[in-house]
Amino acid sequence: MADLSLSIGSIYGIKIELNALFLLLSILILYLSAYLFVIWVLLFACVLVHELVHSITSKWDGVKVKKIVLYPLGGGSIIDTTGLKPEIEFKISIVGPIASLLLAMLFGIANIYAPAGMVRTTLQMLFILNLFLGVFNLLPWLPLDGGRALRSYLQRKRSFLDATRIAFKASNVVTVLFVVGTVIYAAVSPNFSFAYREFLVLFDVVIAFIIYSGAQSELQAAIIKEGISDLRAKDAATRNYTLLKSNTKVGELYRKILKGNAHTVLFIKGGKTEVFSNALLQKAPKTRLADLTIGDLGVVIPTMDETAPLYDAIEKMKLEESGIAAVTRRNKICGILLMQHIESIVALRMSQKKRTSTKE
Repeated sequence: MADLSLSIGSIYGIKIELNALFLLLSILILYLSAYLFVIWVLLFACVLVHELVHSITSKWDGVKVKKIVLYPLGGGSIIDTTGLKPEIEFKISIVGPIASLLLAMLFGIANIYAPAGMVRTTLQMLFILNLFLGVFNLLPWLPLDGGRALRSYLQRKRSFLDATRIAFKASNVVTVLFVVGTVIYAAVSPNFSFAYREFLVLFDVVIAFIIYSGAQSELQAAIIKEGISDLRAKDAATRNYTLLKSNTKVGELYRKILKGNAHTVLFIKGGKTEVFSNALLQKAPKTRLADLTIGDLGVVIPTMDETAPLYDAIEKMKLEESGIAAVTRRNKICGILLMQHIESIVALRMSQKKRTSTKE
């Protein structure tokens, strides 16, 4: 369910999606309180602004933006990080918290002139929530904005891996301080019930664990990036594919596959490389199979030059949510990348690196 999402349109050419858990929580909040639901919607409108600033800044700097997804605990801008320069990452990271702080200032000013009552209460809550969102994301806490900004700043004089390691250590310090601070706050607050204190501590510990896990993933990714830095897309490519014309009839496919001795079928359609999809074939009406061509049952896959760094290829495949990619030489397909095959190569390389460092 965590991977399911509902598209609600696009802004500035950027697709906006709502995570399934976010939708379920929204329905629950609406059931509990209409006013609380209004606050929830307004808060996530502010989160959307925060993410839009990230994404629009990315597009202005030539970075591809796939989409924005809103989750129960915040939002995420899904962007292409391949070849992302440190100064660009710093800019993209820092503009989001700045946008939240500017929103907090606007709500604070509006609160001064708002009439007493529900309107002022709502503005006060939005002021506090946006102030918290801005400050929270400025903390050097990987993988949040502040942690990414710190890492990109450190890259001025350090490698990506060394910068990530320092940012990871800073993030761990923030994690410990956050948990300890929560426990102390809950212990010395006389106005809270014991049940509320337990909930507050448990909730913040869960948040800290999620962020700590994210920081670990960032560090592991940096280690892998360093470990396979000498590998290119061609080093993991295989020729276990058959390249056919898009107007090939589905009825001829079996014979063509046997002749090519490969199960992966590629074709070019509209200037893009596509792979024949068995899933689409199974959904197709049986009465139409005789008239269908493989071009009717294809899925677009990413394409990259054989000299592209293997790590960039992995990131591009993840961005496009594709387990397969086409590798080209002088703009002609010369192989394919399969995520399962890549994972085996990466695992073997990292194991080899580990054994070498142990011997040293």
